[in-house]
Amino acid sequence: MTAPASRLPSWRTAAQALLLVSLAALQACGGDDDDTVEPTVLASDDFTQGTAKWKVEQQDVAGTVTAANGVLDIVQPSGATIWFKQKFSGNYEIRFTAIPVPITFAGTRFVDRISDLNVFWNATIPGAANPDPTSVTYDGALASYNPLYLYYVGFGANSNTTTRLRRNDGTAARPQITGYATAESATADDKAGGMTADTSLVANTPTRVRIVSRAATAADPVTLRWYANDKLIFSHTDPARYAEGWFAFRTTTSHFQLKDFRVVALPAE
Repeated sequence: MTAPASRLPSWRTAAQALLLVSLAALQACGGDDDDTVEPTVLASDDFTQGTAKWKVEQQDVAGTVTAANGVLDIVQPSGATIWFKQKFSGNYEIRFTAIPVPITFAGTRFVDRISDLNVFWNATIPGAANPDPTSVTYDGALASYNPLYLYYVGFGANSNTTTRLRRNDGTAARPQITGYATAESATADDKAGGMTADTSLVANTPTRVRIVSRAATAADPVTLRWYANDKLIFSHTDPARYAEGWFAFRTTTSHFQLKDFRVVALPAE
C-alpha cells in the first residue's frame, strides 16, 4: 500500500506561493538591488566604419589616421588634431581608451617615444557667426588654435614629463589652470605637484579617459572633472564656464590607438 504524500500546513504553502510571486516580480523588474538607468548615448564610434565622423588636421602629410577593427590608429611625426564633428552641450561625459605605442622617428631625437595624450573640449570660435571649429581648416600646429575658446588637457605631454589643464581664452597665452610636472619641466603654474603613476602614460598600456562637463549647482560647484583610469586628475570650478562646443584628440610626435569612444548625457541635478 502506497503511503499518502505528506502535506505542508496551509500557511506554509501560502507563504511559499507569495515568495515565488515576489521573486518573479523582481526578476521582471531587473532584480532587487539594481536600479541603475543606462545613460543616454549622445555619440559613439566603434572604429569599424572608417573616419567619417572625424576631421583630421596634421602638420606633416606623412601622418596617418585610420579606423578599423575597433581601433582609431594615429601615427604623427608632428602635431595633429582629430576633431569629432558633432557638437556637445549640457551636462555630459566623454569616454574613451587610449593606448600609447612607443615609436621612433628616424632622423630625430625621439626613440621609443610615448607622449601627448591631449584633448580639446567645448571648443568654439568666439564671436563667429558659425562657432564650429570643424568648419575651418587649421594647419595642425598647436598655435593655430590660439584664437579658440576651449579646455585643454595635455596628459603625459613633453615626452611624458607634464600633465596640465588649460583654459584657452582666444589668445596666445593659453592660460594654465594647474598641472603636474617633473622637476626638470616644472613651472610656477604646475601647482598640483610632481608627476606620478596616475598622471603618466605607460607604454602599450590603456589609459581610460573620462571628461565631465557640467553646470555648477549649489551642492556641487565643480564644472569640469578629468579622470584617467578612474583616478580624478583635475577638478575645476569655472565661473565663466565654456558650456558647449566640440571635442578633439590632440597629439604630437607620437603613436596612439584609441578605442571605445562614447559621449553620454549626465542626469540633471
